Amino acid sequence: MEGAKANKRVVRVWLWICVAFMLISMVGASLVQSSGGNVIIKDFQLVVSDGKKINAQIYVPKDASAEHKLPLVIAQHGSQHNLEMQDMNMVELSRRGYIVISSDAFRHGSSTAGTNLSRAEAFSNVIYMVDYASEFLDIVDTDKIGLVGHSMGAAIVTTTLQHFVTQEALGLGENKIAACLEIGYDPSYVPYEIEGVDHPVIADSDWGVIAGKYDEYFFRQEDAGNDPARILESAAALAFVQQVDSTATGPVVDGQFYRGEINGEEYLRVYYQNPEIHPQNVFSTKTAADVVDFFYESLGVPDGHAVIASSNQTWVWKQAFNCLGLIGILIFLFQFASWIMDSVPYFASLKATSNPPAAPALDTGKKKAAFWVTYLINLALPALLAMPVMHYWVGKESFAPSTATKWFGVGALNEIAVWAVVVSICLLGVMLLNTLLFGRKFGIKVDSWGVKISLKDLWKSLLLAIMTFGAACLILFFADFAFNTDFRIWLIAMRVFTVDKVLFLIAYVPAFMLFYLVNSILVNGCNRVEGMPDWLVTVISCLANAAGIAVLISIQYIVYAKTGTFVFNAMRTHNLFPFVVLVPIATIITRSYFKKTGKIYVGSFTIAMLYTIMSIVQFSANMSVLP
Repeated sequence: MEGAKANKRVVRVWLWICVAFMLISMVGASLVQSSGGNVIIKDFQLVVSDGKKINAQIYVPKDASAEHKLPLVIAQHGSQHNLEMQDMNMVELSRRGYIVISSDAFRHGSSTAGTNLSRAEAFSNVIYMVDYASEFLDIVDTDKIGLVGHSMGAAIVTTTLQHFVTQEALGLGENKIAACLEIGYDPSYVPYEIEGVDHPVIADSDWGVIAGKYDEYFFRQEDAGNDPARILESAAALAFVQQVDSTATGPVVDGQFYRGEINGEEYLRVYYQNPEIHPQNVFSTKTAADVVDFFYESLGVPDGHAVIASSNQTWVWKQAFNCLGLIGILIFLFQFASWIMDSVPYFASLKATSNPPAAPALDTGKKKAAFWVTYLINLALPALLAMPVMHYWVGKESFAPSTATKWFGVGALNEIAVWAVVVSICLLGVMLLNTLLFGRKFGIKVDSWGVKISLKDLWKSLLLAIMTFGAACLILFFADFAFNTDFRIWLIAMRVFTVDKVLFLIAYVPAFMLFYLVNSILVNGCNRVEGMPDWLVTVISCLANAAGIAVLISIQYIVYAKTGTFVFNAMRTHNLFPFVVLVPIATIITRSYFKKTGKIYVGSFTIAMLYTIMSIVQFSANMSVLP
């Protein structure tokens, strides 16, 4: 009895710790992103042609007004991302006096999904934003509108620049873009050829590029050995800066501002190169500094604001606070469910009076051999199946995930979901074969897996998982409503979502429930060996769930470093990055649930729901359930 009371007290203490983590995260991230209250942050939606919606966020320095206009920078995220992935640029530019707008591209985040959108339509959100800001935001200095984008976002901003340059060349309007900075994407190296104009047209805007030295997708020119590390040696890079400075000679100097006249006005070109891979561009103090330097140089220091050195950066603190909240919400899952089981009689039956028996001790050489051979097979299978299933089978060898249907509209997640199901079936097959071959001989029993459960308790397990997931979502939406923050770190994010994402959740969650159920059997049934310390069970299980994918990623970049070529598709490899962290975390969480319930269900259901919605809101939606 005293032990039970002590356990309940521990749960309550941990719940308060989780609440403290999340509140500190919300307040801290809010203070950093608002520059201590000197920047006002607002969400808004722009409804454009055919009822399409653009979800956006604006950072406005407090001194901006119709009488005191400030420069505007529109920041655009890349493929499989959302507007918050530009928080590095939003925070650093706004605290220096720039108004900043970041929007979800079509097919991404909370903007209109991808049904029947052409490439031109899908890339049009920044054009709409520029027109909206220049016409309706009287706080914007319309002579100083800049653009910055990463990857696909860079393709969108350069498309936007070309749109306005074309309008100007055809006499249909002015070029509204004063400055454009592309990150992780090749610019137009030569002047535009515009139908109806009898000469090449050079963009009369300041223009810069930030190239990753180890970029997986772009900056490959034949005369530079198709090596992005040598892009500054290429004729293309030289041609880019010669758009303004015809006297420039190669190789192009990293970070040097080249200047010259276009149509009687002075403009600049600059080419930066940083020692980064492609996804690193959005999580880099070096790139953040280059962004600040570029806009200081092109748009000038905003009126009324002192120069802040580009090395003086606070966005990393926002990421740290966001990460603290993510840690808090992950710890919260089990503690909340445990509190419910302890406090609500209806769920008390889910608590185990004793845990299932452990798997037989590894007390002979044959048992050890069977265990570790099976362990290594289970470790390797997810990695061995990743590219055949994701890239070749479901992805049909496409450059980027795009296979989608109405109900399964998230191309990248379709590949991962099918991979999860195939891996689950294979792992389950290995377990069953191992039990068939060695079960009677070694004393292996299915009872140790924690799968036996009554239908009533199965329903309770699902209900408790839904309640826990719902509670986590309520906290998330509160963070967004009250503080305009969410929980994230780099490529791993838990952000608010729209109704269509809930419908996708219903469609996708069965695949991930299967994956985490099978994974929980492996962790809590097969790896939980008699006589093995609990910490060691957790460690080897985490390694089994991360090592295979980590090796795949390592092979990709070791070969790339030595040869300049890739073994695997780059985008699929990037989509696996979060799993190196998330699946081991799921292992630790489901272990906690298993110790409390003696079953695999509540923890697996909960993790499946949370990770599925996190993936849905992070990846692009190629099609939509809703009209």
